[in-house]
Amino acid sequence: MAVSKKIETIYHNGQPDGIRSIRRNLSTMTVYVIPRPLLSEAKNISGINRPGIYYLIKESDDSTIAQLYIGQTRNGVSRLDDHNRSKNFWNKAIMFLADSKTFTLDMISGLEKFAILKAQESKRYKVENTVVPKYEIDEYDMASVEEIYDEIQFVMGTQGYKMDDARASLNQADILHTTRNGIEAFGVYDGDKFEILEGSSISHDTKSSLPEKILIQRNTAISNGDIVLENNEYKLKKSLSFSSPSYAAAFVLGSSANGWTEWKNKDGKTLDELFRK
Repeated sequence: MAVSKKIETIYHNGQPDGIRSIRRNLSTMTVYVIPRPLLSEAKNISGINRPGIYYLIKESDDSTIAQLYIGQTRNGVSRLDDHNRSKNFWNKAIMFLADSKTFTLDMISGLEKFAILKAQESKRYKVENTVVPKYEIDEYDMASVEEIYDEIQFVMGTQGYKMDDARASLNQADILHTTRNGIEAFGVYDGDKFEILEGSSISHDTKSSLPEKILIQRNTAISNGDIVLENNEYKLKKSLSFSSPSYAAAFVLGSSANGWTEWKNKDGKTLDELFRK
């Protein structure tokens, strides 16, 4: 049976997409969501200068993570001033800051490294960290690091950001596929977003019926290395999220498609049969 979790959010400027502070019941950590244009305003929030780790995020058009950078801070939001000057890609920061001295400097370093490794393993987005810290996580600290990261992953999920490895977290029965025109692609649908899984093949050709926004997304994925040519076949190198099954099918097949009938499970049932009937 799933365990209920309580979470509280403060909207500091009264806007749902403005500065937010988030806290789980009994947690020793407060989370701050800071849109980049509001960085100066965020500095006025009490307690925002504590130590912890942070994510710099670039969102895609459908509000999923396209790029991110992970770092540690010993003086809270002030650390973001350097990134505001030197890093152009991000449009939002999410900071996980300790409410007490429960985050030692060693714990912060270990948590930073663990978070970077998890982000790279997930293959969901481009990770801007080119170097993984060489810090060695003490075996006695690892349990605490993993526990804190579980909370980070949960809070990020409440903001619409999936952090886990899409394929590793799935049961084979949940995976959908399409094999039309020699393309073999795999995905999963959660009732809201459709996610094409890393390793799927992508059509070389595009038809005039392909929606323009999907054509642009395909071209961008090719140019930034999310789609690569392997043995004369396009392969997806990271999982990508779409606002509808049909957009996901169009991305894979290179033409307009009805995703509700295109995607099927291992028993041959269409997404329409699984979710609508």
